[in-house]
Amino acid sequence: MKSRFKIYFFVATVFLLASCKKSFLTDNPYTAVTLPNAILSESDMVVALNGMYASLRNTDLFGRTLPVKGDVMADNAYVTTANSGRYLTLNQYNFNNADAYAAAIWANAYVSIKYANTIINNTTVPASANVAQYKGEALAVRALMHFELCRNFGTAYTIDPTKPGVPIVTTYNQNALPARNTIKDVYAQVITDLTAAYNQMTLYRGTGYFSKYAARALQARVYQNMGDWTDAQTAALDVINNSGWVLLSGTAYVNPTGSLGSGPSSSTYNPGGYWAGNAQSSTKNETLFEVISDPVNNNGFDQIGMIYLQLGGGYGDILGLQSLYNLYSPTDVRIGLTPNAGAGYRSGQTGTNTILCYKYSNASTLGFNYQTKVIRLADIILIAAESYYNAGDYTNANKYLNMVAQKRDLSFAGWSDTGPQVLADILVERQKELAYEGSRFWDLVRLQKSWTKITNPAVATTISVAPGNIGLVFPIPVTELAANPNMVQNPGY
Repeated sequence: MKSRFKIYFFVATVFLLASCKKSFLTDNPYTAVTLPNAILSESDMVVALNGMYASLRNTDLFGRTLPVKGDVMADNAYVTTANSGRYLTLNQYNFNNADAYAAAIWANAYVSIKYANTIINNTTVPASANVAQYKGEALAVRALMHFELCRNFGTAYTIDPTKPGVPIVTTYNQNALPARNTIKDVYAQVITDLTAAYNQMTLYRGTGYFSKYAARALQARVYQNMGDWTDAQTAALDVINNSGWVLLSGTAYVNPTGSLGSGPSSSTYNPGGYWAGNAQSSTKNETLFEVISDPVNNNGFDQIGMIYLQLGGGYGDILGLQSLYNLYSPTDVRIGLTPNAGAGYRSGQTGTNTILCYKYSNASTLGFNYQTKVIRLADIILIAAESYYNAGDYTNANKYLNMVAQKRDLSFAGWSDTGPQVLADILVERQKELAYEGSRFWDLVRLQKSWTKITNPAVATTISVAPGNIGLVFPIPVTELAANPNMVQNPGY
């Protein structure tokens, strides 16, 4: 088994065996559990689901790399002069076909898909409302990972959907040597899975699990990336009007306490409010889906918060750019999530102020039990605004845009522009609202924007990024190419 892709399918199907069922421990070696015997009951399916969700926490998926990429490769953040050596290739757009981050995302995303398929394709457990829910959750995760794979390893749908995407994998076959499906076909499969998930899920089990409206919200994001504004609007409005999720305003969203102190080790700063939560929630405030950690199940010092802050022994490798900080007015509560600690606060980084990210911090637990928020209501409202803009309805575009803007800044009179400026306003609001959540890079890519990537403001190094830059698309891992004769590489690698 030479290929990473093929290796995924040898992973024990019950990831498992976390249920510690005696039959699993005595009847078969844990590495030899066959698919028909992997899930025999609803309780087995819950164990499998927990393993599937845990796989999303991998450091090179939502545990850190995916959200970090969306800011470091855009115009929000950069890697500091003194660093631990992490994310330098992303910061410098310096990839080759052996890039470790590309390989890890590819490998771990297909592991998550494999886990989802094990649940989706199970025919042993009798049908029930619970089973329909669980399979719906697995369908949503399979859709999420195909979507992330396709936009990381394929060009933007809005550029050319007929180009190679990634292999669509919906069944278990350890001998498969799949070719790359087109981007259009991958997105079609993602929409199909999300539609099925939406139609069959009936339960809300908390923010750490997919629900009916979390699947619908993800569908709105997929349509946004396709440039399908009619369907994006339909999906977004369904979530906004029918899901029951609400936005928080003022101090309920951010309520900072403490001081930044004289340095990273003495900081008592806490963002407070919604961002101070350290466990998944059963309420419908803001978060539709997040990847959860807790004091026992977490990535330790590779948790996302540790890459942004030195607090508690973190790496503190990534800082925000002054241009991002300058977007916030003094009365915008979101400025409390990316405070300016002043020049010299970050050791080894000189000649610039220090813009910190406090979306993933918790001084009492070193950031270990913070969640990675994958889908939030604010994003979906801004998708609705963008859909109205593309329909030429500037009144409603501003209406939905201001739903977010005026919640975060109670002193803001509201956006009221017309024409192309409305889109510019939406992008500014998206940049402010979704900073450090991995969205900015994808907004720039799908809209075919050009931008200046600042690799380090202290030494004034920049990269001009424009459509066609090979770094906008990850290389297919060289190990996959070596083992799979049906796989083809992306241009430039």
